[in-house]
Amino acid sequence: MKHPALTYRQLSVEGATPLGLVVMLYDGAIAAFLGAIDAIETHNIEKKCHHLDRALAIIIQLEGTLNFEQGGEIAQNLASFYAFARAQTMKANIENSADVLRALIEHLTTLRDAWREGERRLASQNTSSPANEHHLTPQAEKSAGDYSGTGNDWENAGTVRFSIVE
Repeated sequence: MKHPALTYRQLSVEGATPLGLVVMLYDGAIAAFLGAIDAIETHNIEKKCHHLDRALAIIIQLEGTLNFEQGGEIAQNLASFYAFARAQTMKANIENSADVLRALIEHLTTLRDAWREGERRLASQNTSSPANEHHLTPQAEKSAGDYSGTGNDWENAGTVRFSIVE
């Protein structure tokens, strides 16, 4: 018999939109970094390495699914951020620094919230008039830096090929 949590996760993935999958990946990275912080604070090196490996796998997954042709500047900015996130993860590992991970979690949370807003806007756009163009709120634009535009910009920035990272 399959574990109920795995079944639920699989159904969540299968029913999610492409942007919803991106949000799930961000949630997974944030959870992994929180686990690594706990491991650093409890001096559990094995657990720290496990969580940092998981976070890196998720960041690499996000980075590998960027669509530069359709995503344009948004995809370029995200690629730069993911490279920064990988470097910061390595720095946190070497320096055993929970503070570096906390700062990274803040960035990931901000971007995750902007992706969530993009998903909400795209869903709203799909249920309203096709001629009605939706832009991110000023707060989401500020949160995501240069990541603004129509719902389609968000959809095309990351074409998600999702796999569950254990």
